[in-house]
Amino acid sequence: MTYTSGPHTGDKCTWANSCAGSASSVHDGDHLLVRDNAGDGHSVVLEYERSHVGGSDYTRDWSHYGKYAKLDVNMNIPEDGWITYRVCLGEYGSRQVLRDTCSSFFLGVRGLIAAP
Repeated sequence: MTYTSGPHTGDKCTWANSCAGSASSVHDGDHLLVRDNAGDGHSVVLEYERSHVGGSDYTRDWSHYGKYAKLDVNMNIPEDGWITYRVCLGEYGSRQVLRDTCSSFFLGVRGLIAAP
């Protein structure tokens, strides 16, 4: 986790709140960067599914470190794999995702990024 000098607009921004949280894919190394762009008291949540990991619910990673914090999540996606993700705001203590803040889903395919 690192801190940046200012807000960031990523591949996806939280909805209806001036991009209080954002997420971006980094093609080399299969990383997703999650950023908190607002000192609003909410955490930023990355919800995702990966082609090589099963389950009945999304995996969630939380950036609860405060304004301008950047969380780096290593996905380890296989060469023919994919990930679909969105970014939301939430309450870290209770692990409650504020669904009305979630972006639409974004599809990342190893070596190619495209909206579904």
